[in-house]
Amino acid sequence: MPSTANANTEANRPWYRQPWLWFLLTPLIAVFIFGTSYAYLSVVTFDGMVKGDYAKSAKSFNIDNSRLRQAAILGLQGGLVIDPVTGDLRLTLNATNEFLDPQLMLQVIHPTMENWDQDLILAKRPDGNYYGTLSKGIEGRRYLHLMDQANSWRMMTEVSTPWPANIVFAPNQ
Repeated sequence: MPSTANANTEANRPWYRQPWLWFLLTPLIAVFIFGTSYAYLSVVTFDGMVKGDYAKSAKSFNIDNSRLRQAAILGLQGGLVIDPVTGDLRLTLNATNEFLDPQLMLQVIHPTMENWDQDLILAKRPDGNYYGTLSKGIEGRRYLHLMDQANSWRMMTEVSTPWPANIVFAPNQ
């Protein structure tokens, strides 16, 4: 007779005290909580923008190489030296034509994280070189975009740590 009494007490318990119900509902509740939290994060967070001269045309992406070609026309070539301790930069820029820009812009771009990007202004000093300083340390792979303030030309290169002794900028198309 104990089995019948046990079955009666089991049946008389309220629905929320039934163990099999919670066994079935727990995965569903977890999916609902994780799904809504991921949906919220996808709406609230920003993925960042792609840096470069890209334009979306219909279902394809086209790159504009006019600024890269302009760097080749000017005959620009440069060498960038980074002091790994202080983060000081020295850019030596050679041009076939007369080149008198007092400041250049260097973008240090992380491949995926926009908040790790750095936009630096390199100022020309009397020795003819351009100097600047990194605002924070850099680890891993970076894209370096060198351009003038008027944004009429650009040279690009890609580097990874450990940094090479001299990073070469050459007109690339």
